[in-house]
Amino acid sequence: MRGLVLRGVGRVEVEEVAEPNPTTPDSAVVDVSLAGLCGSDLHAYLGREPARTGVVQGHEAVGVVSEVGDDVTRVAVGDRVIVPFTTSCGHCRRCASGLSSRCEVGQLFGWGDPASDAPALHGAQAERLAVPFADGTLVEAPAMVDDAAALLLADNLPTAWYAVTRADWSDGPIAVIGLGAVGQCAVAVALSSGRGPVLAIDPVADRRDAAERQSARVESLTPEEAIASGRRVRAVVEAAGPPAAQRLAAALAEPGATISIIAVQTSDAFAVGPVAAYDRNLTIRTGRAPVRSLLEPMLDRISAGTLTVPTSVITHPERTLDDAPDMYRLFAERKVTKATFRM
Repeated sequence: MRGLVLRGVGRVEVEEVAEPNPTTPDSAVVDVSLAGLCGSDLHAYLGREPARTGVVQGHEAVGVVSEVGDDVTRVAVGDRVIVPFTTSCGHCRRCASGLSSRCEVGQLFGWGDPASDAPALHGAQAERLAVPFADGTLVEAPAMVDDAAALLLADNLPTAWYAVTRADWSDGPIAVIGLGAVGQCAVAVALSSGRGPVLAIDPVADRRDAAERQSARVESLTPEEAIASGRRVRAVVEAAGPPAAQRLAAALAEPGATISIIAVQTSDAFAVGPVAAYDRNLTIRTGRAPVRSLLEPMLDRISAGTLTVPTSVITHPERTLDDAPDMYRLFAERKVTKATFRM
């Protein structure tokens, strides 16, 4: 089959790769319908974090189950499923507590530890995908959710939901720093709450415009405008990643505020110093979103009409796998907010 393989910093290639199969009784194979390109994919591509080469990339997918192991009971061949970005067994202590993203035996799709000899879990930017712990990982996609929406539910929208929820936002404006796919989804989640306005902050004009198109309750600003405004908020979602974004978050946070850092971190230290955090009673929360743990309650809200999946964040939909190397390059140049690949 064909897949997109990491071959070095700044280099991904479409290649013929080995067909997956249910290697364990609890695993399944999914024929990928739609795969996503996420900001997290850039970390290995740009060399921001070490990653093993030779691994099929991508960690977001929706598709149809084509094979199951003998022990799989919750999903069956023919089911259309959402594939969250990590596997999860569903029954360890962490999964049981709602932290499926830190499952004791879970793995990230599309990333291999260069310091380990353990087999990497190949990713979703391929025609087929092997899914260990299928019963604990896969979620059937309801008919009301199309492929684009299901793909956002594999990572970006639940990640945004988690970021906004743990920001302890109760009233007044909330600031969202970084208007990539997760940031745009965070704006949508915040709007769905019906609470105060959203300050949407990003240096890229197209991304600010996209945030404002979501609602009249969105005020978009450049980072410089946000600082110059003198605004202070009780809740900040930091969805950008660089240290400058954390410094901006701290500058916007009033005493007693919560900063929810959802962007993947590649620095050795926070840019918000302990003195500033202490002197202003800031709460800082961070860490990977437990997407699998959040999917059922989020699907209930979508079904009830209290949450809309903002598929408009996909700026480059339905590309082919052959387009993927160019999409990575354009994404790194901040000319793409979200791309999907139709298999």
